[in-house]
Amino acid sequence: MASRIALITGCSSGIGMETALRLAQRSKDPITVYATMRKMTSRDDIDLRAGDSLDKTLFVRRLDVTKEDTIVDVVSHIKSLHGRLDILVNNAGIAGPCILEATDLNIFRKMFETNFFGAVRLTQEVLPIMKKQRSGRIVNISSIAGFAGFPFYELYGSSKFALEGFTESLAMICRRFNIWVTSVQPGPVLTKVEHNPDISDDLLAQIGNEEVDEETRNVFRDRIELRKRTLQDIAQPVDEVVDLIEGIIDDEKPLLRYQTSESWREMARIRAQDPTGDAWIESCLNPNTYHLHNDRDK
Repeated sequence: MASRIALITGCSSGIGMETALRLAQRSKDPITVYATMRKMTSRDDIDLRAGDSLDKTLFVRRLDVTKEDTIVDVVSHIKSLHGRLDILVNNAGIAGPCILEATDLNIFRKMFETNFFGAVRLTQEVLPIMKKQRSGRIVNISSIAGFAGFPFYELYGSSKFALEGFTESLAMICRRFNIWVTSVQPGPVLTKVEHNPDISDDLLAQIGNEEVDEETRNVFRDRIELRKRTLQDIAQPVDEVVDLIEGIIDDEKPLLRYQTSESWREMARIRAQDPTGDAWIESCLNPNTYHLHNDRDK
């Protein structure tokens, strides 16, 4: 069987890079991977780690999910060269907390353009290829924050809630064509996703915004500090998430939705048990609780 062809976004670091390297370097059933990123100046790490797989089973290409021409160029190149595309991993994303009344609407637009519309536009471009070949895998890297709300994550969470709705509705049509659409919901992962300078600095600057009332500023500051203190305890190593993504890609019939640890699965079960959502809100009002579970699975 010929090598499967994969397109992965957001490969300059973190989940995207590690997934691309894992799939391209497997000894059994290696996958031809197009690892894409917004800035080619960020490719040094993946080039170094790719070793002999570079330009053999792993190809690095520029793709900015907010730029139409780069999406069309990469997908057209893959189609013309291989005549197929088997796997799409919509991974590119940016994250960060916000104080709603201090957040410029343009920041909302930037995050939605990357986290939601980028995945939608790429899927639009890829879907006709997969429908014609009547097979494919589309893996959308969402977040547990796309399933349950958290304080000060109105911006990031809403972009991921939108991605969840898109994924679930799309899956209902795609399974008719043997295309399996899946959402992966990590909690905090030890990556650089929250340090995108285009947006994170603007969000954190809100702590000093004098137009925000003092109580909100204090609660926001406390949440940021609590997150810093607990991140090492609750964040997953990226390899655990990549293991799950690899399993989904190899599964004959993957599920619609996966949380990346038992802690997040338990959180999702608790949130889903109350259709009103009120119990979840009450649990998150505790100022000493960053997440419902602070102990990551080992």
